[in-house]
Order: sequence, then C-alpha cells, then structure tokens
Amino acid sequence: MTDSPAEHPPIPPDTDKDPILGQTTGKILVFHHTHGFIRTVDFGSIFVHISNIEERGTQLEAGQHVRARIREGARGRYADQVQLIRENPAAARTTRPDATRPTDPAPTTPLQQYEVVLAVAMRLGEQETEPLTHIRRLIKHLGPATVWDLVAEAEQIEAQGGMLIPNGTRRRTFGGVFFALARTRLTPEDCAQIFPPKYWHVLRAQRSAAKPTPTLPAPPPIVTCTWALRGPLIDEAKIGQGRATSVKVTLIGRPESVVERGNTVVLVLTYLGPLPAMPKGVPVPSVVPKTIYTVYVGAKQWRGVAEAIQNPEDSLIIEGAQAWDDEHRAIAVYTTKIVTKLQQRAKRPAPPTEPTPPK
Repeated sequence: MTDSPAEHPPIPPDTDKDPILGQTTGKILVFHHTHGFIRTVDFGSIFVHISNIEERGTQLEAGQHVRARIREGARGRYADQVQLIRENPAAARTTRPDATRPTDPAPTTPLQQYEVVLAVAMRLGEQETEPLTHIRRLIKHLGPATVWDLVAEAEQIEAQGGMLIPNGTRRRTFGGVFFALARTRLTPEDCAQIFPPKYWHVLRAQRSAAKPTPTLPAPPPIVTCTWALRGPLIDEAKIGQGRATSVKVTLIGRPESVVERGNTVVLVLTYLGPLPAMPKGVPVPSVVPKTIYTVYVGAKQWRGVAEAIQNPEDSLIIEGAQAWDDEHRAIAVYTTKIVTKLQQRAKRPAPPTEPTPPK
C-alpha cells in the first residue's frame, strides 16, 4: 500500500441556483478533509461540503449532530447552511489554517461499515452489487481515509475533463475513474483479491487448460428481513429510487361525522389495523401505527350515498387518489368513486334459478 496523494478537494456545489427541498437535522456519518456525509432524519444520507458550513473554521467529525438546509443540485442532493448543534459548547473545536487535519474514525460495527460503503457509493453514483462489493473490500484493505482521498482525486480528474478508457473510445464514468485510481494503490496480489476476474473469464481459462469445471459454491442462506431491520434496505433502495406514475387507494368504513360546505364534503377516517395476511418476505410491524385519512368528496357524489349510510349496518366503500398532507399530518384521499356495501350488493345480478321440471 502506497502513501496517499496530495489532497484534491471536490468542487463545492453552486448554492445560488439549486432549489431548496427543506430543513432537517442529522448526524455526521463521515467527514474527510473538505467533504463528507450527513445521515439526516428526513432525506437519508446527504453530501456536505466544507464551504456550506455556516461557522467558518468549525471542524465536523463523525457522530456530531447538525441542522442543515437540503438542496437539489445537478449531481444530487446536498446540505447547505450546516450548523453544529452544540449541547456542550466546549465540545466543538475549531482549526487554524495550519492545524493538523483530522483522521476519520475507523468503522467498528457492520452497520457503520455499511454506512461508509453506502456514502462512498452514493458519491460515485454506483448502485449495482458488484461495485458496492469492490468499495467494501477497498475500505477494508486501504482504510476509509485513503478511499476518501481517491474519491477527491477522482472528482478533481472529472472536473478537468475526465479519464479515457484504455482504447480511448470514450470517457470513464466517475466510478470508473475511482476504481482505476484504486488499482494503482494495490499490488497485483491485492488487486486480484479485491477485483477478482469474472466467473466466465475464469471458466474460459480453465477450459483452455483442460481442467475440470469447478463446482459452484452453495448459495448463501436467505436472511429474513424484519420490520426492525428495514432501515439499511431503505437507504440502499433510495440510491436508485424510481417515480410512481399512478396511486390508487380504497377505504372501507363509517365516518363519525360529516362536514358539508358548498360543493365539498369532508370525512375523517382512522385506521389502526389489523393488517391482512401478507406474502412471505414482506416485513410488517408488530403494532400497526395509527393512520389518519382525510377524505374529500364532491357534493354530487355524496348525495348518492347520504341516505344509505344512515343505516348503522352499512359502510362506505371509497376509491380515489391519495397524497400526503404534511400540514395536517394525514393522508389526503381525493374521491373518484363512493358507494355503500349494501348498494354494491344490491347491484349484483341475482344467481340464475333452475327451471321447474315439468310434472
């Protein structure tokens, strides 16, 4: 393993043009030289640059609590106006321009190691299993400090025009630049361990040498995911989260009160469970949290069920679109169809009757 290269700080985000997503608090996951990551309450793991720290000279360290404003930049979300939350003012330390730079504390638990891998992968834009495995092996072999040095150096190369692949036909991706730099820090033996050849390469070499095909190892046991262990899975899924194009919800129940104003009717329904039987592999909480639904119904729609719902044995069946109402901390349901159970049952065709046999 060779010495780390000279530090190349990443390009700070442009905070003048990027839209603001909101305010949040969180904890410093890792901070190295000029940049790092915050694990926030509302936005997951977020990149932070030293230029976005409010108090100049404040040195952020892993484990410290901060508050920040989150923006959406060209390369993803990042923290702006970062302020250290000091429970004890003496605990915050500042550095002079000539002060010794801090070293990152080595991750000790599997969850801490996973968070460092996730933070590096998010910065590189890598989402697949194979590059995440390479990052984990590099952190274990070189240490997190050297890995963050490589990230900074890769960012500097990207800012200067990037790096071409060996045949010169195209530029490497940001992650490709990082891995190319990482290979220069490794011996051939270490490189073979961290970047093992793909299986089909190995198989081709074995066949050409007239060696028998190796027996594939047994697949690893399936780990059961519980509700309490869903957090790391959610963080990993957020790296490549998609976009829903349509949302539909169905509510069944009776309102305690009905509010009618003009051409709008408002109902409030609360759901406390129980949940229906779920397929194997779907984690569920042991106690279903209270969920409040605010239902908006058109007056014309309501007139079709207003009389029927007076029957205490009847219930509403409401279909519509849903969205989160942050102001009232409830799920807003915009009704597209409303009917009662008894009305729906009355519309069903009667079963055919058997013909009376002739006497």
